Amino acid sequence: AGIAGRSDPCVPLHLPPKDAVRIEEMVNYFSYDYPAPEGDAPFATHVGVSDSPWVEGTQIVHIGLQGMLPDERPPMNLVFLVDTSGSMNSADKLPLLKSAFRLLVERMTEKDTISIVTYAGNAGVALPATRGDQKSKLYEAIGRMQAGGSTAGARGIELAYQIAQEQFDAEANNRVILATDGDFNVGAS
Repeated sequence: AGIAGRSDPCVPLHLPPKDAVRIEEMVNYFSYDYPAPEGDAPFATHVGVSDSPWVEGTQIVHIGLQGMLPDERPPMNLVFLVDTSGSMNSADKLPLLKSAFRLLVERMTEKDTISIVTYAGNAGVALPATRGDQKSKLYEAIGRMQAGGSTAGARGIELAYQIAQEQFDAEANNRVILATDGDFNVGAS
């Protein structure tokens, strides 16, 4: 028997509030322990198709990618270029970025090198090239980053690429990673 006057007791009386639907919890339901790629392949694909439990006659496609595992990957030579201008002073900008950097640092090894360039009114080196196993130095540099001032992005880009060229390693995965909200208001934009 259902609720009085209702033909389908499984249909909710009203929809939940939008902010109560947390997509990340649905995504995190699945297992992501996929096998690593074989040979020289940079990643492996894993595809599954199943019937939809919600709409008869439709299917759900689950596509998973697995990259090389940390002990199989080449050394990383990373230059982080971080916007520390005043516009980055909100919880979903610089503080969130710092949390993400800390997670990345946990995965770095002695084979990896990280440099950090910051820019606001001026650009500067917040951390010269540092091995990935020197975690306390990396965490300290991340912790020192504070938002404030204008945005001299062009000077930051020039400095980051200068450091990338100086630290270039032909055996490594060399990258300059720009983290910004995109607001350049001093110098070339």
